[in-house]
Amino acid sequence: RRLPATCLGSMRARALCRAPHRPPWLRAKSFSSLVMADERCPALLHVDSFTRVAFAGNPAAVCLLDAPADATWMGAVAANQNLSETAFMWPTGASEVEGLEGEPARGETFELRWFTPSVEVDLCGHATLAAAHALFSAPGGRESPLLRFGTRSGELVAALRGEGCIELEFPASPPRPLLDGVGPTRGEVALALGLPVDKVVVVGASDDLLVALPDAGAVAALAPDLHAVSRWPYRGVIVTAAGSGSEA
Repeated sequence: RRLPATCLGSMRARALCRAPHRPPWLRAKSFSSLVMADERCPALLHVDSFTRVAFAGNPAAVCLLDAPADATWMGAVAANQNLSETAFMWPTGASEVEGLEGEPARGETFELRWFTPSVEVDLCGHATLAAAHALFSAPGGRESPLLRFGTRSGELVAALRGEGCIELEFPASPPRPLLDGVGPTRGEVALALGLPVDKVVVVGASDDLLVALPDAGAVAALAPDLHAVSRWPYRGVIVTAAGSGSEA
């Protein structure tokens, strides 16, 4: 079952995974020849995030390292796995961690990096959830229910709550108004999304372009021109609409 991300104030977001933290969707993945050749990767796991069953949800590979690895090597492993993201992490010690509710607590710290099959990325939600799940599901468990990840996007915190819930705290990226001459016009956005221009509201952009439509049905029926979208100067395009009832 896919669970939504919930905004916490203007600068935080929390992702929830309420599946038990030892579900059937944590699978050991066979080592690639590259990994076996230099033995730099003690464990390589395949984790399906946001689901209670195997072979569903959003998959990510998780590579558990004992020490930092070369970026070229990590990129080659990610390309070999050929998933949207592969997470690489290694321990950096233990320290006082500010928990999700602001309380000080002892927690383990790790360095965490994410690679697609072609590039390193600054942030990835489902692969971070997969990494936290892999650590909390390790034999013997963890000394602390709190994990702190040092990343290119700053510090991220994961907490193991009751009933196997893993909570993640992420930095929010509030949209900014579009600047004239930067990125597509409203008409170009409408054309690429295959919608009438009066149905499109370009809310703003940060790393992603945020577009609002009049209803959830328009989002579900979207048939974008991905070639046109790929030319825009954004990491991605988020298309959303207000929902009601089960759509919310």
